Amino acid sequence: MRIDEFLSEAKTVAIFGHVRPDGDCVGSTTGIYNYIKDNYPGIHVDLYLENFPDSYKILRGASDARSAWTAESNNGIPYDLVFLMDTPSFERVGANGAECIKAAKKTINIDHHISNPLNLCTLNLVEPEASSASEVLYVNLDKSKVSKEAANSMYLGIVHDTGAFKFSCTGKRTMQVVGDLIEKGIDFAKIVNETYYTRTYKQTLVTGFVMEHCKLGLDGKVVYAHITPEDMARFDVTPVELSNVIDTIREVGGTEVALFLYPVNGKYKISLRSNYIVDVNVIAREFGGGGHTRAAGGDTNDAPEVAIEKILKLIEKQL
Repeated sequence: MRIDEFLSEAKTVAIFGHVRPDGDCVGSTTGIYNYIKDNYPGIHVDLYLENFPDSYKILRGASDARSAWTAESNNGIPYDLVFLMDTPSFERVGANGAECIKAAKKTINIDHHISNPLNLCTLNLVEPEASSASEVLYVNLDKSKVSKEAANSMYLGIVHDTGAFKFSCTGKRTMQVVGDLIEKGIDFAKIVNETYYTRTYKQTLVTGFVMEHCKLGLDGKVVYAHITPEDMARFDVTPVELSNVIDTIREVGGTEVALFLYPVNGKYKISLRSNYIVDVNVIAREFGGGGHTRAAGGDTNDAPEVAIEKILKLIEKQL
């Protein structure tokens, strides 16, 4: 109930997630946004998110998101309370929000990344063993105040960070939370189908291209691929439309690690996934990133071929 205690003292609230928002980021941020809208009509709340897949706009409140905070936001006055969702460092804050968070009167960090230092905000609700920030959010709310719309958001977040309940981060409490959310009347089938199992035509084409050019390494234990800026221009796709390619690559049988690199802001984004053995968070830290034991990422200025060779050596050490 500590979240409600903080909200009871606030008149203005801002909500931020991380750069390149994924399903859990959008789900957790819109989840707390809807919770505030439903239960605290006297609070002025602003949601800030960078560009994210249009399919997530199935959630109420997602279309209200502002793309970036500026010094003129909230009439230039610091917010009473700022939420930082699914984000383990100020370097990873999206929508230009780090300065806004540091200026706020009080702050709350809700996260599940093992790399989180646990001291970013006034209140840090961080559970590395949880499936998602959305799960952490739900268990810290007054469940009687969670509406269907807020539940829709948190369910989407859990679905995406568990790989539709396939990943090892799915625990007993995760399924108990999902059961609670279903009891709220959520559109669970529609959310899964339209945001997780479907992709646009362009995404289908570029994913097929990546799969056609992926390679195996370390005696078939690693499947890896990369895409160039020229490839992205050819398929007319943005980094947002490539965020789920890694989940298709990891479906290659017999592999322990999946690796995908794609251009973002003049660098290459590194996406890593593992199944049972390799701690990809350790590898991601070598590239200034982090995440979870089985899912992590970072960035590199190296050419993709050079970065892949470095990453393969790091994977080989663990194997």
